[in-house]
Amino acid sequence: MPSVVCSLVTAAVLATGLLAWVPLAHAGVVADVEIVGVSRVDEGAVRIQITTAVGDTIDPETIDSDVKGIYSLGLFDRVWVVAEERPTGMLLTYHVKERPYIEEISFVGVKNVTDEDLEAVINLRPRTIYDPQKAWEGLREARKYYAAQGYADADLDFELEIYGDNQVKVVYTANEGELVRVQDIRFEGVEAFSERKLRRILGTKKEWFFSFLTGAGLLNDDELTADVEKLGAFYYDQGYINVRIDEPDVERGEDGLIVTFKVDEGPQYRVGEMTFIGDLFIEEEKLLAVSSLQPGDVFSASELREAIFLMVESYGNLGYAFAEVVPLTEVVSDEPVIDVAFRFKSGPIVTVRRVIIRGNTKTRDYVVRRELQVGEGERFTGSGLRRSRENIERLGFFSKVELTTNRTDRDDEVDLLVEVEEGRTGTFSAGAGFSSSDSFIFNARIQEQNLFGRGQALVANMDVGSVRQNVQLSLTEPWFGGIPLSLGADLFSWQLEFDDFTRGGTGFAVRASYPLRDLGVESFLGFSLDRVRAGLEYRLEESQIDGVSLAAPPSIQAEVGTRLTSSIAPRLIRSTLNHPFDPTRGSRQIASAEFAGLGGETDFVKLEFSGRWFTPVFETKGGRELVYSLGTTLGYGVGDAGTSGEELPLFERYFPGGINSVRGFDTRTLGPEEDFIDNDGEITRRETVGGSQQLIINNDLIFPLIRDAGLKGVIFFDAGNAFTAEDGFDAGKLRLAAGFGIRWLSPLGPLRVEIGYPLDAEDDEGSSVVLFSFGAPF
Repeated sequence: MPSVVCSLVTAAVLATGLLAWVPLAHAGVVADVEIVGVSRVDEGAVRIQITTAVGDTIDPETIDSDVKGIYSLGLFDRVWVVAEERPTGMLLTYHVKERPYIEEISFVGVKNVTDEDLEAVINLRPRTIYDPQKAWEGLREARKYYAAQGYADADLDFELEIYGDNQVKVVYTANEGELVRVQDIRFEGVEAFSERKLRRILGTKKEWFFSFLTGAGLLNDDELTADVEKLGAFYYDQGYINVRIDEPDVERGEDGLIVTFKVDEGPQYRVGEMTFIGDLFIEEEKLLAVSSLQPGDVFSASELREAIFLMVESYGNLGYAFAEVVPLTEVVSDEPVIDVAFRFKSGPIVTVRRVIIRGNTKTRDYVVRRELQVGEGERFTGSGLRRSRENIERLGFFSKVELTTNRTDRDDEVDLLVEVEEGRTGTFSAGAGFSSSDSFIFNARIQEQNLFGRGQALVANMDVGSVRQNVQLSLTEPWFGGIPLSLGADLFSWQLEFDDFTRGGTGFAVRASYPLRDLGVESFLGFSLDRVRAGLEYRLEESQIDGVSLAAPPSIQAEVGTRLTSSIAPRLIRSTLNHPFDPTRGSRQIASAEFAGLGGETDFVKLEFSGRWFTPVFETKGGRELVYSLGTTLGYGVGDAGTSGEELPLFERYFPGGINSVRGFDTRTLGPEEDFIDNDGEITRRETVGGSQQLIINNDLIFPLIRDAGLKGVIFFDAGNAFTAEDGFDAGKLRLAAGFGIRWLSPLGPLRVEIGYPLDAEDDEGSSVVLFSFGAPF
């Protein structure tokens, strides 16, 4: 019977020359449609692409469309149609040749990247149909990946090893070459800024000592493109609105790559006249005062956005939740000056209809609601919304906090949606081990920052060791009586053994604090008191000194016995930390004055200040932050003990050294020393007896190691010591130490392991100290 291969030229082009077509010679009615050549591919997948049906008149365009549809599946190398005459009409047979089946993918010569990394970018998978277009695209991506890892000379190719039954093995062969990093970044045409300042803007960095951690020095084409945009945005933000930056040149130098950015800066523009139009409900003078952008300033896109934000927030504080401010800019002819007009559209005054809280599976609704600065039935305020989010985040109960406003069926009402995701707030641990400061120790600890979802904090801790014994029970209610009055109580009993004496105490303390802002005190001498709480603590403790060595100096011998301490301590507490246990931004300061002598048997005064600041200083390409932390601890005490009669009692003195002090020195080994004398009156040694004054400075550079696991590294430099009240502070006697360590925010609580090296070690001091800590915030 006569037959003919049917198709169109367009389909042949689509098939990239694999199909040969001739004009259709016979026309008639389709009697049957068959598919030949399918093996692994389901025939139904092919048939669904065929629109030609039995009974249809043969149409070359329809058949051509069928061929295109089958080929578009990406499963076949060739597709062709054969038409055969039958007594009842024409038999159409769609022939296909399946592409090979990928049985295996292997890599040869891959050493400096992982097979898994390459598999993620090559766009092919085992036990799938081989697609040559995807294969070449994947090869291009793999070459880009090698270049992004610093192997710009890497040569990568692939070949197919054919098995029986139309199967293939895809073999990638790599010749990686040497690691090449960026050695220098240069700029041409730059006059307004230093090259150092411009380099800090770029995502592309020069190679440096910690490149193995930060990835600095690796060249990435996408990053270079983004760097051009970053430089342009920076210049535009500095008033250079006509800046032009060419595509960077990359040259191969002797030691690495040299990247050059060519810049045409143009003139710098400044702000001319600023006007306000539209719905003006705030005086123009006040709007100008609110604006971060002023006439005569360098024109800055970021400052313009900030000015708009502040103006919108000012309108939001009046209840205009949907206020809009649109800037209209106009360049003054023949002058590098831009006039700005702000057009206001206020919308209606809006109140909050409902507050909807979602995601708090453990935390009670009222714990979240009491942190909100906008409530149901109250006028909406933009600053209140911002402060509400900050308050909830600082609780530390949630891993995610989002506040959004939803429109209702009324233009003057909104619903406030608070969506949270519960985080880890409690820890329990029990075990025995060896502590760097306390030798053998058994510990059991329960800590919960959100007890029963009510926002209360509970800590129960017991340490029993060969050097230290400590039992503590603490409970804090942050909102007593429905107001932000924090009340807490502590029960404690502790004992600490020194080489020549033992000191300890048993007692209780009650404390309270209240935010100054809620008392109507918002600033002092221009300093904001927004996050400052005023507190008061009363402590009653029976202290004991015993186990005193016969060789101990008279000042220690005189302290033997028990004394009752009754003290009161007013304090100020300020915290803007973004996380209570593992902060990366913000700060926390505590200033207190303790007065003992309200009854009891001791009289002393202690003035103390402690502060810790966290500031991100660098961000890697992967979004990892390097954080600098500065800590300061200052203590000043006056009592009625010691040889001078002005020292603090022995059980109140400062003994620096250890993981929370000057790392590099053993715990409680620094401070003033006195002679220890044997029975023959000979001086046997000098030992620390504690100081009445103390100064500690800690400098930490914290960097992530395994971000998802909460594991970080730290490099530190410390300085500090304790001093007698008689001698006072002496900067020349500060002891210095440096070192490194790791920190892990584990499921059981924060864990620290740090190794310190004294920089001015004396003959009887070790060259290094390994320090441990568990459960305390970083």
